[in-house]
Amino acid sequence: MTQARSSIAARLTFMLAIIAITVFSAVGALLHWVLERELVRDEQQDLASKAEVVRSFIDEARGPADLANLRRHLDIARVGHRTWHVWIVAADGRVLYGSAPAPSTQPADGGHLSITPQDGVTLTGLGYPLHAGPVLPDAQVLIGVDPRARRALMRAYDQGTLVACMLGVLVTVWLCLWATRRGLRPLRDLSDEAAGIEPGALSRRLAAHQGSSELIPLVESFNHALDRVEDAYRRLEGFSADVAHELRTPLAVLISGAEVTLSRERPAPELQDALSSQLEELRAFAAMVNDMLFLAQADRGALAQNLVGVSLREEALGVADYMEALVADSGRRLQVEGDSQARVNPALVRRALVNLVANALRHAPEGETVVVRLDRTDQGARVSVCNPGPPIPDEVRARMFDRFWRGEASRARSTERYGLGLAIVRAVARMHGGEAFADSRAGVTTVGFTLGAPA
Repeated sequence: MTQARSSIAARLTFMLAIIAITVFSAVGALLHWVLERELVRDEQQDLASKAEVVRSFIDEARGPADLANLRRHLDIARVGHRTWHVWIVAADGRVLYGSAPAPSTQPADGGHLSITPQDGVTLTGLGYPLHAGPVLPDAQVLIGVDPRARRALMRAYDQGTLVACMLGVLVTVWLCLWATRRGLRPLRDLSDEAAGIEPGALSRRLAAHQGSSELIPLVESFNHALDRVEDAYRRLEGFSADVAHELRTPLAVLISGAEVTLSRERPAPELQDALSSQLEELRAFAAMVNDMLFLAQADRGALAQNLVGVSLREEALGVADYMEALVADSGRRLQVEGDSQARVNPALVRRALVNLVANALRHAPEGETVVVRLDRTDQGARVSVCNPGPPIPDEVRARMFDRFWRGEASRARSTERYGLGLAIVRAVARMHGGEAFADSRAGVTTVGFTLGAPA
């Protein structure tokens, strides 16, 4: 089932939209709280000022005859201020001023009262008793302010704020989407550049755009990956060409030999000799194919298996015994020096040693001694095969571990050499966490490999 692709621009826009909604909501809530607090404070201050006015009118009343003037003064004071109400309630419950019956009261926060008259609208108010006097003995004054205007103002404000916040969020999301697309344009340009890199144009590299420092690590990593891909591709091309070159001539010889053999009737002994010769060639091909498969596994990063702790000296002496006849026939001598312990695959190490010794015997002057030197290092073990001989040019040393490279000017294949011996040595070293090396100085050529940590 195909998984839907997710867009970076969409994710960034979504996250920025969430941030915008959160910020606008927080700002709107804060402004609502600040405005309401200020309105409530103004309402309370207005209520206190009205209470002072009422108190001053009451203090002016000196006798029962002044009650009419008090009511008139209070009525005049309420003209144009219909949101606030005043009651003067006698001790026996009679309403001396204000609409009857007397409103019910409940304590509220901040020392205020909730006053509910007959119409059921709860007012924000305060009350205080009057001292005993000749005009209004033991009466109570109630003053209330109708909060509906304030609440209506807050509702209108909240609606306006909500509309403004929604528009702000929409504009912010649109701007974020525009900015995100514009900001990700260098990434799209890099994608277009990468899409243009094909097998025939592996030398192309991505270029870091100015002002996009965040993309520089990505560009550098991608270019390094392209370097490795280009190197692997070129090696694969070279490997394919080398395999075709190496197999073309011997296959042509085998085909030609078979055609000649079949061109006329031949006695059984002659046919047997021809088939034996072809079988020898085919066995050599089979060995080369096995070596190529081994190198392919090493190139894929395969590591040596079945590691055991061994003495490299014993392994080298075993190789010397195995190659004793070859050493004697070559007119050279073989000597093993030093020792080191290591965890290795013994068969692979012996195979690398055989290839190194055979290579040294081919290039050492007749009568000289080939030395296998074994050393312990901080990283593991070092295996070196030394032989006297002329210095090796740098260009030869750089290629001597390549596949099918034999160092001759001619590419003609010798009887037993395919140019895979030193490539196998390098593969064995890498499978053990080491590397192959070659050096040539003071008339001595040293070729060998390192191994991983010792046992």
